[in-house]
Amino acid sequence: MMIRRDEALIKYLRDELPGRINEALSGDGASIIRGLSRLCIEALNRSCGALGVDCGGDELVSAWRVMERVVELSGEFVLARYMAIATSSSLIASVASPAIADMLGRDLLTCVEKVRVMILRMVEEGRPWREIYGLGD
Repeated sequence: MMIRRDEALIKYLRDELPGRINEALSGDGASIIRGLSRLCIEALNRSCGALGVDCGGDELVSAWRVMERVVELSGEFVLARYMAIATSSSLIASVASPAIADMLGRDLLTCVEKVRVMILRMVEEGRPWREIYGLGD
């Protein structure tokens, strides 16, 4: 399955998303978790077409399908763990201690940044991350 170049997605990932990530980082741990989770899910859902993923229906389910595609194209299985944090962010934000919220917020920041950079590069190049960086199967 090909990766399709998408100029609007490239502009979003390169120009818009970094500023929105910075905005999400202001606030307390719970608001950071909620904000970064929303951005991660949004970035994944906006990448459906370019990555050849059917994204009809529930946005969390769609985001999960895109994340699985990114994992397949990159070999970065840790992204699935980060996605699990994003899908449970409401619960985490409401009950986590400040120390745990801070740690999980950092994980979500890593998630959204890795997703942003990996999808951006794959969509720009039209090739899987593994191919771009010569990583074996």
